[in-house]
Amino acid sequence: MQRRLQALEDERSILDTLYAYGHSIDYGLRDEWLGCWDPGAVLTWPHATFTGIEEIARAFDEHSHAPEAYHKHLLIEPRITVEDDTASVVSYFARLNDSPSGPVIRSFGRYRDTLRRGEDGQWRFTQRLTDRESLIPNAPVT
Repeated sequence: MQRRLQALEDERSILDTLYAYGHSIDYGLRDEWLGCWDPGAVLTWPHATFTGIEEIARAFDEHSHAPEAYHKHLLIEPRITVEDDTASVVSYFARLNDSPSGPVIRSFGRYRDTLRRGEDGQWRFTQRLTDRESLIPNAPVT
């Protein structure tokens, strides 16, 4: 029973990290976003790779945020596998953007993530690979 309860708690905590990524980048919550990352993590976006917390902070700073630009990073159908203090997650994503004619799907694809449970019990990304499968033609990078 304890093992099953721990598995549910781990999954819930991992989901919190996955969801915090989108909420915090969309609304400019820098500290919350950086709290999602292991210090040596690797973030791979289609146009660049960022290694370590300083580069990942730069990625956040160079990205658009509300209220200057409204968009939503949506996480869809995460499949989580936990083994001890490491987890792998494969999920779909879609990014909605505001436009003069109303909301549009800017891009969609898949995330391939690895997370590690920290000494404080929080799950953080050690790697996030973004496989973008479609993008509106001529869309800006961020």
